[in-house]
Amino acid sequence: MTLTSSSHTDPSYRRLALAAVFVLLQLAVIVICVQIRQIPLPRPPESDRIEQMWRQGARGEWQPVTLPDHRPTAGLTPTITTYRATFAWSPDQAKTPWAVFVPRFTTTIEIAINGSTIEDTVRDPSKRRPDRNTPVLAPIAESLLKPGLNEVTVRLQVWGPLEGYLDSLYVGPDAQMRRAYDVRRTLFDTLPLILAAWQVTFATLLGIIWLNRRHESIYGYLAMATMLGVVQHFAGLPQSAIVAGLLGAMGPLEAALMLHYMLLLTGRRIRRRHAFAFMPGLVIIAAAFLLSPEHLRIVYLLLGPPSIGLLIAAVWIVLLAAVWQARRHAIYLATIFTAVLSCWALDVLTLNNMIAGERIFIGRPSYSLVLMALGIWLIWRFVQALKEADGFAAALVQKVTEAEDKLRANFAREEERARSEALLAERTRLMRDLHDGLGGQLVSIVALSEQPQPSGQAIGEAARAALKDLRLVIDAMEEIDGDLMLALASWRERIDTQLRAHQMHLDWTIRGPSGLPIFQNLRSWHVIQLIRLMDEVVTNAVKHSGGKHVAVTIETVDDTAGRPAGRITIQDDGHGYAADQTGAAGTGRSGTGRGLLNIRRRAALCDIDLVTETGPTGTRIELTLPAEFPSQTADSRSGKI
Repeated sequence: MTLTSSSHTDPSYRRLALAAVFVLLQLAVIVICVQIRQIPLPRPPESDRIEQMWRQGARGEWQPVTLPDHRPTAGLTPTITTYRATFAWSPDQAKTPWAVFVPRFTTTIEIAINGSTIEDTVRDPSKRRPDRNTPVLAPIAESLLKPGLNEVTVRLQVWGPLEGYLDSLYVGPDAQMRRAYDVRRTLFDTLPLILAAWQVTFATLLGIIWLNRRHESIYGYLAMATMLGVVQHFAGLPQSAIVAGLLGAMGPLEAALMLHYMLLLTGRRIRRRHAFAFMPGLVIIAAAFLLSPEHLRIVYLLLGPPSIGLLIAAVWIVLLAAVWQARRHAIYLATIFTAVLSCWALDVLTLNNMIAGERIFIGRPSYSLVLMALGIWLIWRFVQALKEADGFAAALVQKVTEAEDKLRANFAREEERARSEALLAERTRLMRDLHDGLGGQLVSIVALSEQPQPSGQAIGEAARAALKDLRLVIDAMEEIDGDLMLALASWRERIDTQLRAHQMHLDWTIRGPSGLPIFQNLRSWHVIQLIRLMDEVVTNAVKHSGGKHVAVTIETVDDTAGRPAGRITIQDDGHGYAADQTGAAGTGRSGTGRGLLNIRRRAALCDIDLVTETGPTGTRIELTLPAEFPSQTADSRSGKI
């Protein structure tokens, strides 16, 4: 049981089963094509058929002949064969119009009644092609008929590579003739014209696709093959050997293009050797220019129909290989080309009079049906591609939606985390500011109050300092939207009060309409560092300068990149300080030194360019603010200031 199950699922077994089904399908198609070829076409009643006719020989003698009749090929040199017969007509039949009906002929035909021509197919290009199955219905004017026997004359003009052919001749009431004529006209005139019109549309669409997608040559091959078929349909019988050669070469070239199309369709690459498929058509074209019409006809008969059959067989082999690879579309296409190959084989047999029955060619109509089938398959594949594209687009939209949801969730988490970090940083900054300023002042107050003889004045000064620092922290918490002038205005009021308490005067100067620009990334911790820096400068001036004035100048300047920045200059009129009062190890006045160190450290945290100038006439400290303040540093977050 296990062995049987595994053998049925083996890939080689499934391929063999598929090949067997495919072969049976192709045999069924061949049988169907043969049966369709044998279906009798409608004809008028046998009573209207003229059985006995006379054919004029080369010396002018008349010989009896039974239709249908075959005449030798003539190439591009027309030869005319004349037939005549008689039929009876009475005036009692005058109420019913009569007509002459010929189901099939090659190449052109002229019909005359009692010496008067009633039909000449030379005037109709569509009826001059030897591979057409066009019938002729010629109404007979009543004035041309006479009581008794009437003579009908048929002149068959043989012209082209195929032999002449005259089918049976029917003379009788028009109504009986027209039923058979209408069916044949629909099958062999109207339907091919519809297929040719469809080929024009199909070739145009393929050409547009190929022009816009030049890298996909598969559309170009099929478009050119389709257009060659259209030209062959609408072209009449050629008048010169060159035109005849060009038209005769179109069939092999068309088949070669179809072979290249099928190679690409089945996933194969076009090799250099595949170019030999175009050789039969090119040889026929060369023969048209170089050889005589008689030799051209021989070349065409040797290379034209046989090469078409061989190339179609090659196409079928390519599709058969694709079927062996289990490609479903190859089964559909191979079945279609089996039908075409069968029709061409039947045409070859008909051409050599090896099939009994009416001389009907079905190769060209079957090829048009193949193009229609290919068009249906391409449209189906296009619809499937659109469905796949729609499905892919829907899946893509779903994935994008899911990604957006995830991004929104991640963004919300990141926003919440950033908010938490901002709150933590602000809390840390506030704790640090309170610890550095208010905490130190409160410790001083406690220490002063615990002395054996506490000084009320010292405690009061420490309390005022603590209150000032608390106001500084509170003021820094206000949102100023990058406008540093708001914070400086509050600082001016406090500093002015402090200087007046020490009998010093504040000179406040703002240059420009706004003083300082708006700093987009200015944060509260920047403001605190800058205010404390300026507090430290003013405190040094009060304690150590001995001057009476402190001048503060505010202005807007450009940085090295040309961006608007700010500058704050603080200058006193004191006696300056010694060069060694910088807080270095071993110096004397450490108070001024620690102040300068704190000023430099705070300036570095905010990327402020600090310039200090001191001398006998006073001390000048210039603070150049950056166009963009830095983000919060690790030192500022940890409180190392």
